[in-house]
Amino acid sequence: MRHYMVLIALVLFFVGESVKADERYLQGRLIQGPYKTAVVDGGELSVLETGDEEFPVSLVLDVIGADGVKTRQLVDKYDVAGSSPKVESIFFYPVKGKINVLTLVSWELTSRGDGTYGTLYQVFGYYKKSNNTLSANKLIEFDGRLGGIEGFQSGVPQSFKYKNAAAIKAYLKAQ
Repeated sequence: MRHYMVLIALVLFFVGESVKADERYLQGRLIQGPYKTAVVDGGELSVLETGDEEFPVSLVLDVIGADGVKTRQLVDKYDVAGSSPKVESIFFYPVKGKINVLTLVSWELTSRGDGTYGTLYQVFGYYKKSNNTLSANKLIEFDGRLGGIEGFQSGVPQSFKYKNAAAIKAYLKAQ
């Protein structure tokens, strides 16, 4: 029994530390938004510049509850991939019948020494969970067609088709 108590204490400690670590991404300079969203009841989405070296940009959701109290949730944080991330677009579209928040994020690539340069793009999707929060949509996350380079990779020309909301919506509609 004592062994289980120690294990439970360790799990609670690490969960608590993870929550504390994520708190730094809930604050920062507003760079986009707030955007009202019907995906989450009473929700507004904002993109923040966090000041963090590893994850300089975050997407947060503010929800005003029935009691008038505003709570903030970290939806996602975007890491440095050669350069700081830039949120190109935030829009809403159904994925498998559920409205999702979709973001198109880009990074400038400048590794000319190995012949890789241009812009890296990645689409992220988030759906509403039953507790009125957003969670990563794994269908979007693991779709290899929704990420790619416009430019050159190891000297080979690359082209990415989904560089705007209209192209992404057309792709998702065809799925």
